[in-house]
Amino acid sequence: MAPDLSIITGEIQQKSSELRPGNEKQRLSLLQSARALVHELEQPHERIMRMCYHEPAIFMATKVLINLGIFKILAAATEQLTAAKLAQDTGSDKILVERLLKHIATEFFVHESGPDTYTANDLTRCIASSGGQGTIEDMFQIVRVVDSIPDFLRGTNYANPVNKDATAWKFAYKTDQHYFEYVNSPGREQNLEAFRKHMSFKTVGLKWYEVPEIMKAVFGDADGVGKNDVLLIDVGGSGGHDLIGFHEAHPSMPGRLILQDLPTTIQSLDSAALAQQSIEPMGHDFFTPQPIHGAKAYYLKMVLHDWPTQQCIQILSQLKPALKHGYSRILLNEIVVPETNAGWFETSVDLLMMEVHSAQERREAEWKSLVDAVGGLRVKQIWNVEGAVEKLIEIEAL
Repeated sequence: MAPDLSIITGEIQQKSSELRPGNEKQRLSLLQSARALVHELEQPHERIMRMCYHEPAIFMATKVLINLGIFKILAAATEQLTAAKLAQDTGSDKILVERLLKHIATEFFVHESGPDTYTANDLTRCIASSGGQGTIEDMFQIVRVVDSIPDFLRGTNYANPVNKDATAWKFAYKTDQHYFEYVNSPGREQNLEAFRKHMSFKTVGLKWYEVPEIMKAVFGDADGVGKNDVLLIDVGGSGGHDLIGFHEAHPSMPGRLILQDLPTTIQSLDSAALAQQSIEPMGHDFFTPQPIHGAKAYYLKMVLHDWPTQQCIQILSQLKPALKHGYSRILLNEIVVPETNAGWFETSVDLLMMEVHSAQERREAEWKSLVDAVGGLRVKQIWNVEGAVEKLIEIEAL
């Protein structure tokens, strides 16, 4: 066995023996070693062919099978199903369904229990979920953008995109509408719903409000918050998934929880369901002055990564006058790209932001520089959230 393989397999054996249920750091470390093993075993030409042939076809086949409802059928089934039966139930061609299922089975999206016979596994059920399907529907819109990126960048002489009004999204779709204007337009309710489900789906894993150390540091001086005082405002919070999670984690914590987003988004939500979670919806454009002053925390979940630096400064500047000095905090739940050994998620989302918004993910120094540029604000702490990709950036007024 080659030296590198011996080292990696030894790491995998050790990390596997030490792995404890629910320990995210250990799981991610073991996964990193497993990926390193695949890298050592896979030939360079195999990797290139997998990128060119395999991965685009996986996305395409998954989207078509979602359109046919096959993931939901498999997830609900109590017995194995043949491709012929699935084709019959969906009114589609048997050979087509056989080919699509055969391909996604190579990535274990379904369990192949026999020739052209399948059952659901955890990944099947995840794809069949509302969030899984919404994410895939939302991201499939980006295929056209990805295809246009080389021409778009060639036309800018390969300048780093930083202008919200000149994006690859607009170039690909031949529109003057920013992505958020596009999905909020009349007639595109399905696009907006897919986006909302996508935002809910990516809120997985350990949450910052589930870490006692962070809660104590951020809300430890909130003992005097009364039931009519505002505890937490989720600015640009889409469907309110983070506020719902916060309330479920801390149901007896006093203070009001307010969800803010564009009026079109707020009007599309079930306000009665939100009220059951003690959440107050409010239409608000975060490029305008924050109407609620003196809240304990103003929370933005992966909002600033959607915007170039100039717009990020504008957003934070609209929040700054609302802060109560020495008490209020701005909380950014954002990716912080490491200087070395960045993971696939951080870099993939960075390029996605470039493609759609001419925006970016940021490194720690870039986050601090951005906050300093607002004036009157500073980064007090960047919380690691026990190794989760998305960190919590705590900002206070000077």
